[in-house]
Amino acid sequence: VPLPGDELHYAWLLSMAAACWIIVLFTYLGKTFCSNPAGFGTFNATMSDSNQTWFDWDESLNMTAQAEEKTSTVAPFSIPALAAAESSSTSPVAETSEPTPEPDLARAATAELPLPLSGALPLPVTRVSDLCPCNIQSEQCDLNCCCDPDCTQELALFTHCSVQKVIGDSRLCSQDAALYILSSTPEDLSQVKTYVQQEVNPDVFCIQSANYEQGMSFITPNTPTEQNFDYLFNRFVGFFFGSSGGTGSAIQIPVQENSPGYLYGDIIQTEDAVGQKDFFRLPASAGTANCLDPNPAEFLKDQVSRCVRSFALAQDCTTLEALKLRTYTSFRIFSGKDTEANLVPVGVEAVTLQSLEGTQTVLEMGADSAFDPEFLQPAEVCNQVVLQVKYMVRYGEAGQIVRVAASFVLGAVISSMLPIQQEFQIAFAQETKSDATQRSSGNPGYVVGLPLVAGWRTTEYPFSRSSFNDFQRTGVYTANPVGSLTVLQSSADQDCMFSFPQRLPVLFGKDVVSGCTFRLEDGANCSLVSEAILGRLKGQSFPDYVASFGNSLPQNPMDWVPIENQTTVPGTQGCSIPLSYHLEVRWTKYGTLVNPQAQIVNVMETIKYNTSTLPFPSTSGTVVLVTSSVSFIDISGPASPGFRVPPTINAKLPSDFFFPFV
Repeated sequence: VPLPGDELHYAWLLSMAAACWIIVLFTYLGKTFCSNPAGFGTFNATMSDSNQTWFDWDESLNMTAQAEEKTSTVAPFSIPALAAAESSSTSPVAETSEPTPEPDLARAATAELPLPLSGALPLPVTRVSDLCPCNIQSEQCDLNCCCDPDCTQELALFTHCSVQKVIGDSRLCSQDAALYILSSTPEDLSQVKTYVQQEVNPDVFCIQSANYEQGMSFITPNTPTEQNFDYLFNRFVGFFFGSSGGTGSAIQIPVQENSPGYLYGDIIQTEDAVGQKDFFRLPASAGTANCLDPNPAEFLKDQVSRCVRSFALAQDCTTLEALKLRTYTSFRIFSGKDTEANLVPVGVEAVTLQSLEGTQTVLEMGADSAFDPEFLQPAEVCNQVVLQVKYMVRYGEAGQIVRVAASFVLGAVISSMLPIQQEFQIAFAQETKSDATQRSSGNPGYVVGLPLVAGWRTTEYPFSRSSFNDFQRTGVYTANPVGSLTVLQSSADQDCMFSFPQRLPVLFGKDVVSGCTFRLEDGANCSLVSEAILGRLKGQSFPDYVASFGNSLPQNPMDWVPIENQTTVPGTQGCSIPLSYHLEVRWTKYGTLVNPQAQIVNVMETIKYNTSTLPFPSTSGTVVLVTSSVSFIDISGPASPGFRVPPTINAKLPSDFFFPFV
């Protein structure tokens, strides 16, 4: 029988054992559920167990149980300060192709947890009063933007509202509109009054009611995070960086179809020298200023692109294909998309050489002309480098390509000019079948705004149809517009010698004044400079005759007016340079007063040279201004309407009219 003292000792041992088990249990739970390193601060962690009970740990590591009516999967989160310990303390998460959290949990995670590193997309603005298209600067007032919320103190200084009306959705039949009206206060300060009203859309094709609001806007894109970045990258990498097959080109050659010609936007198909099919390439800049050679040329889409080409002068001068002229003419173009399409070669229409100083000279084309780049070793100059390419594509009525011509500008390049800038252009024009389809400038008289018709006189016939049409085709292929009589166009640099001569057609009834400047350096050859300036003023191919009517035929020599010349010769000895070129067109009204027709009766060109000796400073040279002008003078006489003579009565009475009285 145990003694009373032994009973007390036994109870004390049991209580101590229970206390030890409780301490061990708390220690195990504390190490399992959380860890609190030194210097972290205060944080709260929320977890769930199988008994559906939430445990909250405070700074003193006191655990309190909270009842929860319904428990589901807790939204995943991460703490930046515990990034190093997450790999060992948290349970692994199964990877999926694209995580799709529930909307409620996603909003909870966004509200309570830090945003992902890539940021979050802003919510779309749907209230019309909150829309402000002129609010461009963030947290700054935009001038005269009456809907800018940042303009609180600046409203009094506004002079007008740049945006007076903002409409929410223009596709709805009943749409909300915000009106902004600027008025003045008694203190002569400005104030903005805002009104929101409903307006009726006058468009017949409008939406009366929308039962699916998400269909009125684009799908909200996914925000890249650490979990879905690989999925998004694999999804869109093929569009930005080419196909996954490793070819490096995202453009696929279209399949031949049973169509006689091309349609608008079709990629033009080509064939190289070895018979491999490809597409028409027109280099352009993409993303950066560097040239991207696989840029496709689309049918009936005129393109003008400028890009930068970097290369080593000595190593790449004769080996880089992008610098050679034959690279842009060594292929043939399919006339259509059908299997029986003809192959159209690319012809060289004009070649212009550009020197290191920028002067340009048009070369005569020959059958054996070769324009490959060459490297001049002593001077370290890469000559005949392609600087500009212009394609003119002629097509027929069925969309079939008939003829392709190219014009080039080849220049000299030194190491200080690297990298160079290349320009590529392509234009499309419809091919005419016969002379009857040639566009005229009037029928019969000229129409204001249409180009003058001009040509040359040949020895075989006064105005043979072949020579006249040859010129018209030449005018289309080169940089000059349709029409032979052109005038110098003012450019941005205004340099007569170094810039490429851009010209405009002389339009009937439109007076034009343009010009350019050039620098006369010391020791320059006066005769060469004078010839070059006169060529810039008149153009490369200046005609001899102008048609008196807009529809004058080349076979009728009496319908063509010769261009007369009047030159003012300088009276002093020295350098004679043309300073002005004026073209005067005299015309008259022909026909009836009801429908008079414009007829050209005289064309006079006047060239004025310098009247004094030009100085030759030895430092920077003399800047000389050259002007070109065209004027139209109406020499019609005053109209004198005529009236017919009143009719006379020629009536004879019979001899016995008054019988028997007379």
